[in-house]
Amino acid sequence: MAIEHGSAVVALTIDEISMGKTTARKVEIAHKIYDICVNEYGLTPNALIFDTLTFPITTGQEELQTAAIETLEAIKRVKAELPGVLTILGVSNVSFGLKPHARSVLNSVFLYHAVKVGLDAAIVNPTHITPYAEIDAEQRQLAEDLIYNRPDALPHYIAYFEAHEPQKDDSNTKVDPTEGMNTAERIHWQILHRRKEGIEPLVEQVIEERAIEMGVTRNEAAVNVLNTILLPAMKDVGDRFGAGELILPFVLQSAEVMKRAVACLERSLEKKEGYTKGKVVLATVFGDVHDIGKNLVNTILSNNGYTVYDLGKQVPLNTILDKAIEVNADAIGLSALLVSTSKQMPLCVKELHKRGLTFPVIVGGAAINRSYGHRILFVDEQTAESMPVPYKPGVFYARDAFEGLEIVDRLTNDPQERVKFVEHIQQEALRERLKKAAPATENGSTSSKESADTPSSSIRRDISIPTPPFWGPRVLERIGIEDVAVCMDLNTLYRLHWGGKAHGAEFTRLVEEEFQPRLERMLREARQQRYLQPKVVYGYFPCQSSGNELIIYDPVEAQFIAPFEGSTGKRREIARFHCPRQRERDRLCLADYFASVDSGKIDVVALQVVTMGQSASDAVNHLQQAGNYAEAYYTHGLAVEMAEGLAEYTNHVIRQELGLQGERGRRYSWGYPAIPDLEDHARVFQLLPVQASIGVDLTEAYQLVPEQSTAAIVVHHPQAIYFAVRAAAAEALPII
Repeated sequence: MAIEHGSAVVALTIDEISMGKTTARKVEIAHKIYDICVNEYGLTPNALIFDTLTFPITTGQEELQTAAIETLEAIKRVKAELPGVLTILGVSNVSFGLKPHARSVLNSVFLYHAVKVGLDAAIVNPTHITPYAEIDAEQRQLAEDLIYNRPDALPHYIAYFEAHEPQKDDSNTKVDPTEGMNTAERIHWQILHRRKEGIEPLVEQVIEERAIEMGVTRNEAAVNVLNTILLPAMKDVGDRFGAGELILPFVLQSAEVMKRAVACLERSLEKKEGYTKGKVVLATVFGDVHDIGKNLVNTILSNNGYTVYDLGKQVPLNTILDKAIEVNADAIGLSALLVSTSKQMPLCVKELHKRGLTFPVIVGGAAINRSYGHRILFVDEQTAESMPVPYKPGVFYARDAFEGLEIVDRLTNDPQERVKFVEHIQQEALRERLKKAAPATENGSTSSKESADTPSSSIRRDISIPTPPFWGPRVLERIGIEDVAVCMDLNTLYRLHWGGKAHGAEFTRLVEEEFQPRLERMLREARQQRYLQPKVVYGYFPCQSSGNELIIYDPVEAQFIAPFEGSTGKRREIARFHCPRQRERDRLCLADYFASVDSGKIDVVALQVVTMGQSASDAVNHLQQAGNYAEAYYTHGLAVEMAEGLAEYTNHVIRQELGLQGERGRRYSWGYPAIPDLEDHARVFQLLPVQASIGVDLTEAYQLVPEQSTAAIVVHHPQAIYFAVRAAAAEALPII
């Protein structure tokens, strides 16, 4: 079921013998589960989430005194020995039996150390978790003594919390939070806490102070301030983001303060010096119109001392390589949102290898993962017979902008460190390749003609076919912003697009104090400034299925033919969609949800294309160019989610017009697991007057422009579900 639906699974380190209590047993069980799930059933490693279990270290039982150590070491080993898998942990079990405030401290410190060794997710009550940096230092030490089983740790821990009440928040007792700080500390505080006001005078003051203290020129003092105050402050911001203490919009606001500070500092730098930590060429690959991730990388790198050459989106391969050669880049960064466009990345690596160029390549984006980065490091054909040939300068996967920064730092610092880093990545990639070399069997799959295109027996054929109110396309005009806004998924907006990482009471506070007021303001401004302009074209078309294909007929002729039951009138085919079929389980295919040619019935399919308009992209670009990084991030997120809201609004119109109830009327978009082929967008454009009516175009890679646009096919069959079709092994990309 997990493979069929493209879902992840959580696996506890328990086997037929017992629960894994030691590191060795936890890792042994994890290997067994991995072999069954990945090697036998073909589950992708990143769909496997291991819970390495933890046990109370608070009972006094001798056999459990090292339980926390065993768990932490197991997380580290599982991540190292089973590349690509994820980990999860029920954290609070470690503190069972203690008083609530004592449990909270131990849970928080244990979670901090688990994340440091590689924990990806945790089951916790977020209201009982305190950021590590905010826990009293003595309490942290007591908790760490207990976690690492130091002498007499448990009685000391219990005694302390018997004598002390819960830690109180005294963060608001100071009127001026920078009182008592020197100039350098104040600058650091303002960058960390996103305070632009007054940063320039502080920078001027500290340059003057350093010039006098060190007996150097203002130019030399400015370089010192950059390296010892400004860059460490941004590193602190990045570290806190990585630890979950800051959400991404706050990081971008810190970057805005940093930009203002650097602009002030540059007035004291000699122009001829051209100080930079390194040069990075960034680009969204050819055919891809999405660049918000790349823009974040640009912001973080440029505010951490690097010179960034941002080539934009839809950048041809030769343009990227020519720029890297021109500026003698220290690295090339490539971004892609979709699986189809991510295929440009290995082409770039192979071309670099072919030309004998030596630029390290950093890849990232929603379409790929670490396993994909490992795979494209090799430039050979990657067949069973071929010898592994790595791209020697290295290919590196960056999960986010700060991992990208860490990679660039390691590539541009000590040369010996760089060599070790590249060798480590190559060895890691080779281990993963060799582990996957043995072909996994395809359970339940067959190469027969019947399996290839025979409709799934699980789909009912006796369902009623709704009657559309009209045939052909129609444009929806004068759609109100408020009508679209109510169709948005606010949880997706706040968490995915606006970076809300908090949970529980903290997330509620974030929504009430930050996100909800911002959303109301931004929707009000969008109405006034008209940078969100919802437009829709949709339509109903007569259709039939034939094997794995959906045949679309002329809607004009449909108006004159007895439409659904046993029609024998002549029908003119005007388009045909190919829908891939699952090779296992129920062998689902989207075409199966429509009446077949053999049934003699004519079915109906709805198509829709929606957009929030080019003005949304223009607004984001204007803010980005002006250095308003956080506002650009928020605006982009709102425009993207409003496009999804508009798609839902249109889907509701279609379901209402067809008289569909319950779950009937699901919409499927191209590029997603059930219908991954973006080339079908061209067929949609043949059927609907998309460009002429709502101003949406297609790129050469069949992506929709403007970015804040979506296309979908609507299926009325009551059994329609969302499912994944896996690509053949030779061309499969990792499922994220």
